[in-house]
Amino acid sequence: MPIQTANYDLVTTWRGGMASRTLCHSFAGGKRQKMRQKHVIDSDEPAELGGKGQAPNPQELMLAAFNACMTAAFVQEACWVGITLTHLEIQTCGQLLTSLSPLWGQPAREAPGRLQYVIRVSGHGRMFQFEQAHQRVIDSSLNRWLLAQNMTIEGDLIVL
Repeated sequence: MPIQTANYDLVTTWRGGMASRTLCHSFAGGKRQKMRQKHVIDSDEPAELGGKGQAPNPQELMLAAFNACMTAAFVQEACWVGITLTHLEIQTCGQLLTSLSPLWGQPAREAPGRLQYVIRVSGHGRMFQFEQAHQRVIDSSLNRWLLAQNMTIEGDLIVL
């Protein structure tokens, strides 16, 4: 099976203080004339870090992407294993570094940061199907995989 890719073109512009705005363009098949999406994402830091807190900070955006990726993967995998979903919610909590500067020049050690997520789900399916869908999400979510390279991720599945 060939590796599937999408092409991304993002431009981030500083908007004063700690705020920025990113224009996102996504393309399929490497052909710019087949534009799929065009979105705007704002980011800001909280006042405690010099911002105005008028938008999610970069770490919140990263975790939102983590949750959104796992949500899409769970919907896809649930369908694949024969579950009809009626409710799906993913809550992620954790600790992330706020700066890498304390780590500069130090030997590698355990992963800096820890995330814990809970998937609350209900639908028409058997427990083993929900567990199978969860395992497939763990195996297929690109954003989960990327974050797991640098931190510990623990997940729970609660079938309602």
